[in-house]
Amino acid sequence: MNKSHYYRGLASLIAITTCMYTGITAADENNLTKQQLIREAEKFVLGQLDPESIKTIDVEAMPIDQRVEIPECTSTLTFSSSPEALSQSNVSVKAQCNNNDWYMFMVVKATETQPVVVISSAVSPGTLLTEDNIHIINMDKKRLRRSTFSDIEDVVGARIKRRVSAGRPVNPNNLCYVCKGDSVTISAGNPSMRVKTSGVALEDGRMGETIQVKNRRSNKKIYARVSSTGQVEIGI
Repeated sequence: MNKSHYYRGLASLIAITTCMYTGITAADENNLTKQQLIREAEKFVLGQLDPESIKTIDVEAMPIDQRVEIPECTSTLTFSSSPEALSQSNVSVKAQCNNNDWYMFMVVKATETQPVVVISSAVSPGTLLTEDNIHIINMDKKRLRRSTFSDIEDVVGARIKRRVSAGRPVNPNNLCYVCKGDSVTISAGNPSMRVKTSGVALEDGRMGETIQVKNRRSNKKIYARVSSTGQVEIGI
């Protein structure tokens, strides 16, 4: 083979390889820049909504169109958003590079969540709640319209009064630790002496509520505080 042809061919191969490598690198770098931009926008929104890190907020920036080219920014990127935008679920954020007057608007979805005890599978009235039929998930606070529980221990041992489908939060108004017609143990006394007797609940009651019960021995109706499942207390 003629040496001149050989070297020209080798030079062409190197040039082609270099172009291919440069193209891939540029695409990768631009994609990396977009990912960094997304992370910085999410960090900005989180810092604005929860500067003390005391809330549970999930943030997710919407993907940047692949056709958008992010120019090199030799200064620090700045982010801004209006108070009105920060009050929305989809926060509009302006990303700006001051040294080349480049900017773009991004959307960051922000959701404040809280732990909620929910039903694992559909339950019917009278079902006893246990760790097998309830669990905890994080839910959007804006979707919650009533009081909920955040700790499984607060509901274990209670019974459901009305049917609940899977995935629904446990509603305090749909629980009774002592339900009307239940046999209960009535406890009375103080730390040094305590007397117990049997009775029947005349009302539904949640933990800590005072309900009316009837003493089976005397048939007297009294008011007692629900202390646990099937247990009520009266003070002396």
